[in-house]
Amino acid sequence: MTTNRINRCKPLLGTYVDVSIEADLDDEEILDLSIDAFSAIAEVHEGLGFHNPDSELSEINRWALLGIEDPIAISEDMRRVMGLALSLSEASDGLFDVTIAPQLVDQGSLPNIHHGAIIVGSGASGSAVAGSGNWENVHLSDEGLSFSAPVLIDLGGIAKGYAVDKAIERIGAGKMDADVKLNINAGGDLYLSHWEEETVGVRYPDEPNKNHKMPMLAPALATSACYFTEQDSVMIHPKSGEATVRGYSVSVFAEQCMLADALTKLAFLNPRDTRVIRQYKGRAFMLDSHNGLLEL
Repeated sequence: MTTNRINRCKPLLGTYVDVSIEADLDDEEILDLSIDAFSAIAEVHEGLGFHNPDSELSEINRWALLGIEDPIAISEDMRRVMGLALSLSEASDGLFDVTIAPQLVDQGSLPNIHHGAIIVGSGASGSAVAGSGNWENVHLSDEGLSFSAPVLIDLGGIAKGYAVDKAIERIGAGKMDADVKLNINAGGDLYLSHWEEETVGVRYPDEPNKNHKMPMLAPALATSACYFTEQDSVMIHPKSGEATVRGYSVSVFAEQCMLADALTKLAFLNPRDTRVIRQYKGRAFMLDSHNGLLEL
């Protein structure tokens, strides 16, 4: 059988997701693998998304805003994402914090339309959301999630990478022993199965139409930057609550997309401290037009 290839793109996760598969499979078999990949990504999109009022995350947030101390049962997807998120929060002393959602709603980057949120004031979105707690008030146990203070959770800094990882796992389970070459790109969260001799282009933050070529150093790569001046490209610092705009991008290589996705937030907010990135065996790079590429 000759090598077959399929390239497909769908709008998911608030971006466009490209899936490319190459394998010694017939048309129907390779199409089925791509369907498996998009099905896995759609499950994360639907279950862990903030914007969907019927998502698992939205249901959790309705309880989290009340600071419910009794554990809420959660899916395996939620458990895996929240497990890493809370571990990174502890390791970074709260620099990574998924309870940043109230500030994002106040800024207007997230909608305040479906969580039964308590209105406490006026912000860029027209209203602010109560959420007096932080990551330390979110507790993960065998029984599920519980909350010791009101919080509002957004998984936008980690779930996109997890969706890519889940697609990889789903394809691996259905590849019928074929040697599959797989590329997935979810808006800058990139996975390459045969990454060792590949290169990737990273956009300059002040010149988004210009790329810097660099070698892939691990299967997964994620990049964070304020490429444009629109409000939704601004990152909120979880400790100060202030909008953070930088003239550089950061890219992190790791073994998993979920990990690379989350670690870029730490590298972007505090590029001088890479201890957590090193702890999780990532490699971080800063890029700007003045200094070029610098490993952190």
